[in-house]
Amino acid sequence: MSAQAPPTPNYKWFSCISSTVFTALCLLPLFSAAGYAQTPQNRPIKIGVVQRFGTKATDKLTLKALPGDSLTLRYKTPQGIETKTAASVKLEIAPKPLESPLVEERVVLSSHRSFESAEDSANQWRAQGIDVEIAQPFRWQVWAKRDTYNSPLVRRWLLQSLQAQGNTTAFLDSKVLKQIPQAFWVLNGFRFNRNELDVTAGKNVIEVLEQTTQEATATEPEKAIQQTHRYGGSLHLQKNAYGTYTLVNKVLTETYLRGVVPHEIGAFSPYAAIVAQTILARTYALRNLRRFAVDNYELCADVNCQVYKGLTEVYPQSDKAIAETSGLVLTYQNQL
Repeated sequence: MSAQAPPTPNYKWFSCISSTVFTALCLLPLFSAAGYAQTPQNRPIKIGVVQRFGTKATDKLTLKALPGDSLTLRYKTPQGIETKTAASVKLEIAPKPLESPLVEERVVLSSHRSFESAEDSANQWRAQGIDVEIAQPFRWQVWAKRDTYNSPLVRRWLLQSLQAQGNTTAFLDSKVLKQIPQAFWVLNGFRFNRNELDVTAGKNVIEVLEQTTQEATATEPEKAIQQTHRYGGSLHLQKNAYGTYTLVNKVLTETYLRGVVPHEIGAFSPYAAIVAQTILARTYALRNLRRFAVDNYELCADVNCQVYKGLTEVYPQSDKAIAETSGLVLTYQNQL
C-alpha cells in the first residue's frame, strides 16, 4: 500500500453528505453548530503498539515478513545508517550494568485517571508560568518539563516553591538505577545492541509476535503470554520516557482505521452504525495526536485511545465504510 499525494483542502459541510452518511450521523448527538468536513490528508499516524517493551527481562518481539517477502532493517552505526535484510528478526532484552549508579527523577505535579483531566491540569500549570509535559507511566501524570527543570537543584527549588504556596500534591519521583534494559537482536551470528531500529517490508505488512510473562498472583502462578498481530506500514523500535522501549507502527490513517473500527463497534453491527463509528474513529484519531508527545509517538493501541489490532482481523463491512467515508470527520465550529 502506498500513500497518495494529499489533495487540496476542500471542506464540505453537513448539507453535502450522502444519504448513507446522513443516516449514520443521525445516530450521533450533534449540536446545532456541528457539521462534518473532508480532511485534506491520509496522513501517517504513529501508534505505540507495544508500549513497554523491556519492562521484564523475558520480553521478546519477533518481527516476520509475509511468505515470499523480506524485512529491511535500518539502524545507526558510528559510520552511518546500516541496512540488512532478513525474513525475520527477534528483539530481546538484556540488563545493561551501569558504570556508576544513575539517579533518575522528575517533579510530578499531578496524577489523573484520564488524558483529558491531565491536559486540563497541564493548561492550569502553564497559566502559572510552569513548563510541563504529560506522561503516562501508569496513570496519567503532569510532569515539570524535564528539559526545563534539568538539574537536582532546580527541581528541588520548584518543589519547595510549590509547597510554600500550599501545594500538597506535587512530589519528587526519584530512583537510583544500577542497570538499564538493553534491546538487542542476533543476525547472521552477530549481536546488535541498539536503542533504535526501523523495519519495513516489501509488501508493507509485518507480523509481530509479542511474548512476555504475567506475574504470579495469590491464586495463579506466573505464566507466559503471547499474541500475534499484523501491521500495515512500518515499525520503529525506540526509547520512551520511562527507561524501556516502545514499538511504534507508522501507518496511514485510512489503514489504521481498518484495525480500529470493527473492534470498537463490532464487525457485524448495522452498517449505518459502522459508518458512524468510522467517522467518529477518524475524528478521534486526528484530534488526539498529541497524547504521547513525551514519548515521540501519537496514539496507543488500547482503550486509553482506541482499540487497534492492525490488519490481524479486517472485515468487508468496515472496509467498505472506511472507503465510502474516506477523509470525513466531525467538526464543531470548524474544529475537530
